[in-house]
Amino acid sequence: MNPFRRILLGTGCLPDELRGEVMAEGVLLLEEGLRGSVTYRHYRAPGRRANWSKSSLYTALAVTTARVVVASGRGKTVDCPRDQDGLEVSTDGPDRLLLVFDAAKLSPERSGRVAVRLRLPNAQRAVVAIGKPSTTLNGV
Repeated sequence: MNPFRRILLGTGCLPDELRGEVMAEGVLLLEEGLRGSVTYRHYRAPGRRANWSKSSLYTALAVTTARVVVASGRGKTVDCPRDQDGLEVSTDGPDRLLLVFDAAKLSPERSGRVAVRLRLPNAQRAVVAIGKPSTTLNGV
């Protein structure tokens, strides 16, 4: 891996502690070294505000029997139950996964919409593993 990318974006692997949790829950899908982006719209959280912000990601996607996690050595971008109300999952092309969620439904101290786009070899397989196909993605 390019050392500058590693410094700026992280390793693209699950941290060891999180890897242990994910493996204990039963892994349905685990993809590491994924490129992508996260877009925040009208986002409010303690110490962070953004009307519109987009950042690059180099991350891992883990789908377990209980939850969906998008994380890297720099922290978790998404960590929510698979059946979470407000989580919308779809493909944005054959090799692009789109996860959109309302931040307030995951944490009462947050608000706004978050869209995570990831490039992976078979995005449809990830949609099936998560089990929440969605066709309406308004406000992304």
